[in-house]
Amino acid sequence: MAGDGRQHVLSRHGDRNVQLVVSGASVLLPVRFHIDAIWPAGQLKQRLWALECLNRLTADGRLPKTLSPPEARGRRLRFVLQALDGSLAGASHREIAAALIGEPRVQADWKDPRDHLRDRIRRAIHRGHALMNGGYRDFLA
Repeated sequence: MAGDGRQHVLSRHGDRNVQLVVSGASVLLPVRFHIDAIWPAGQLKQRLWALECLNRLTADGRLPKTLSPPEARGRRLRFVLQALDGSLAGASHREIAAALIGEPRVQADWKDPRDHLRDRIRRAIHRGHALMNGGYRDFLA
């Protein structure tokens, strides 16, 4: 229990979780939830999502994946971190591109005079180094 009387309940199902903050009652006893019917416009989407999560958790005993879509930046960040891993392991840019995009695409586009593929790999490696050297703190702010 927090010093202000609030209790935090974390329900986890696989890699998804929902956290409830309860005040005014013990979570060890049966609890009835009361919520405000009118919410600030900026909070409407998040509050409806939270209610849907709670409703599904209560009804099904689990949190479906559809309520926790992947982070929009997830695919890009995974690419960046994999490029960084390759760079730190000493792989060439071409080797990194082949590992991340596939050899057929690298053979077709690596020598393209517009350098789109090479630039993509260079940017990913540069972004990875920036994250490694403190840029990750931007995610915490």
